[in-house]
Amino acid sequence: MVGVLMLIAVFTTAIVIIALVLFSQPAPENLPALTMMISNESKLIGIAHDGGETLTFEEFIIRVDGEDVGPGDLVCLDCGNDFSVGDTITIDYSADPRYANKIPNRVDIIYVKAGQQHQLLTTKYLGTMTPTMTPGTIPTTAATPTPTATTTPAPVAGFTGTPLSGTRPLAVQFTDISANSPTSWTWDFGDGNTTGNNLQNPAHLYTVAGNYSVMLTATNTAGSDTMTRTSYIQVNKTFSDYVAEGHVFVYGTSLEFAGNNVIGPYATVVIQGPLVTSDLNGGASLAVNTIYIDGDVTLDGGSSGLGSPSNPGTIYVNGDMDLKSGGRDIWGDVYIAGNFDLKDARIHGKVYVDGDLTLDWTPTLDSSARIYYTGKFKHPGSMDPGIISKCIYQSTVPGFSMPDYVLPPVKSADWYLARGYVSGGILTSTMKVFAASYSSTTWRPTATNIVIVAHSGDITLTGLGSSSISGVLYAPNGRVTFSGGNFNGVVIARDGFFVTSGGSTITFSSLDDYFISPDDYPF
Repeated sequence: MVGVLMLIAVFTTAIVIIALVLFSQPAPENLPALTMMISNESKLIGIAHDGGETLTFEEFIIRVDGEDVGPGDLVCLDCGNDFSVGDTITIDYSADPRYANKIPNRVDIIYVKAGQQHQLLTTKYLGTMTPTMTPGTIPTTAATPTPTATTTPAPVAGFTGTPLSGTRPLAVQFTDISANSPTSWTWDFGDGNTTGNNLQNPAHLYTVAGNYSVMLTATNTAGSDTMTRTSYIQVNKTFSDYVAEGHVFVYGTSLEFAGNNVIGPYATVVIQGPLVTSDLNGGASLAVNTIYIDGDVTLDGGSSGLGSPSNPGTIYVNGDMDLKSGGRDIWGDVYIAGNFDLKDARIHGKVYVDGDLTLDWTPTLDSSARIYYTGKFKHPGSMDPGIISKCIYQSTVPGFSMPDYVLPPVKSADWYLARGYVSGGILTSTMKVFAASYSSTTWRPTATNIVIVAHSGDITLTGLGSSSISGVLYAPNGRVTFSGGNFNGVVIARDGFFVTSGGSTITFSSLDDYFISPDDYPF
């Protein structure tokens, strides 16, 4: 009891002395109102402006253990000329010999006004933890602080991947950016392949085309968290995939056809340019399941039709479509990225027009056919109400994307040589040619299962009379010209496919009809 009373008396005396010193100075008119958080860790003092007014550095002094701290010893990265809310000053005493065997104990914040000093804040017994401060007072009790254990919170999962899209096989590098120091990771790459799924930053190889969602679960001793990115990785087909799986048998900038019909009820034709009546010999039809035309379609006169009557699919026109004179048939659903003018054609499916619709006198629409349009609708005043009722305005219609595959380069010369390709020769069955260009312009008997690759120029097969050809013709930097009885196979040519003989029929057959494995595809 005696000891306690004496201790109280000592502190009471100290408080009285300090109070007398403080109160003996005339107070300024307005003392700034502010709060600060002051900490000491490993002899590094931190003074954080936690709230209240902004001070210039000329308006206050920092005093540590009774000694003023010079401006050169203060570090504040973001302060500028002022000390405001959010700023933090640091003072490093770790190398100061005065504190070789002790730690800084007391910090005073002194306000300077009109040459007078006024104590704003003071703290004592900093130890290694943040003190509780009372403006203008000194703590009346002393105790050795007990460090508080730091608890790491559960992770907040996060990750990135690069690249996010590309052609298969696609290698993606994933990077963990989870917060709060996870110690283990579980990845779900979306393709069922678990290789490397417990690594922090795995590299993953996608071998199959598709869109993949990726999920990461990050874990530490405090718990776990999961992030999922939906359809995060887009793996695209190769050109070979597209040709084989899409049953593509004509791919090029144009198709000019002087024969009877192009037949492919399960096939695709891609024309990277416009299509006009003369391209189809007036009356020939593209009797194909899927047709892409990257440009305007203008059919006027004759009876050239589009689409397969036995297996209607889809027709995509990346431009205007004019179906004027001529009783032609349009099979399947049609998507038009421009205006649609319709006169004599017979429409058997649905048409989606992202533009104006203009009808002339004599179109025919099946009972289930409809035309949806987003722009203006023009028609004769006395047009059949049954036709008008099948034309429906919509604010939007479904869109589409044109295939934008760039024709792949040829393989190495050694690859072709090892597989029996020759550099030329007389056109005959089962021949395989790899050359800059290839031309056969005289009569030859029917040749089947041929493969001709012209790596720099054109492929010309003319003068065949009634003889036919079957196989694969690939001209990534040229055109293919054919004049003969019939052609059955696949034609891929940058500058187009030109059939110059009347009476010819072009029929689709798959790449797999000519190659045992995709590894044998010539591109």
